[in-house]
Amino acid sequence: MDYYRRLDVRRTILDFALASGGSGDRECAFYNARTKGLQRHFSEYRTVLDSAAAFDRALASGATAFYCSYWRYPGQDFSRPLGHDLVWTVRARRGGLRFAKTVTALMIEALADGGVSEPWVKYSGRLGFDLLIPLEAIPDEAWAGDGDTLTDLQRRLTSYIVSYLTERRSCIHIDGASSPLEIKQGTDTCLLSELRVRRGLLLAPMSLNPESGLVSVPIAPNEVAEFSVLDSSPADAQAFEWVQPSKVARGLVKYAHPWQLAPVQTKLAIA
Repeated sequence: MDYYRRLDVRRTILDFALASGGSGDRECAFYNARTKGLQRHFSEYRTVLDSAAAFDRALASGATAFYCSYWRYPGQDFSRPLGHDLVWTVRARRGGLRFAKTVTALMIEALADGGVSEPWVKYSGRLGFDLLIPLEAIPDEAWAGDGDTLTDLQRRLTSYIVSYLTERRSCIHIDGASSPLEIKQGTDTCLLSELRVRRGLLLAPMSLNPESGLVSVPIAPNEVAEFSVLDSSPADAQAFEWVQPSKVARGLVKYAHPWQLAPVQTKLAIA
């Protein structure tokens, strides 16, 4: 497939798959157009996109879309998770991409107000967006390496985001007490979901969406409102580079319960 011959596309997907410069490795998978299903294994081996050769092998096997876990693991030992990125998806039900952009932009504002200035954002390839706080940006003392505490941290942060949206936009209403939540404005509706299931997968940045054929293109957080579906054309898509956070998002500490805090050293130096 000519699209996947692009060096920038390969680099973006492989960098994400390898969590380059980050903590732990990601489990990978691909959508196999020949079998019409998701493939996690090459024969007896799990799919790991750790080289250009592995990427080409997947393409030769029928890959048309690539997925990576938002969980991190020590090497290829997927039985011992190290932790996970905090991931939310915004999907339009009514109101199309226009309303999904509105909700996503407000979520980015809420995260910035909450102390997260460098979220990763990408178009889903259909009617929505994905937002990630990489594991490296989460202060160690806010979760102390405990997966359950990390899950609780995400839930509390979601509650803050919901409060921010309803306070800033009186016309926005939220249905539901936990993920997934319906965000409504008039007849427009978006579904806001937390992704945290063990071994869960996310369409990789710059991968083609297997249903739409459009690119799941990364976007600068401050450019979501101007995003056009034309920006996701395989011929024209240009990625905003996802780089490791320059500093730990210290603001996240306040979303942990006091008894969950641990006096441990953070992974990144404060800029």
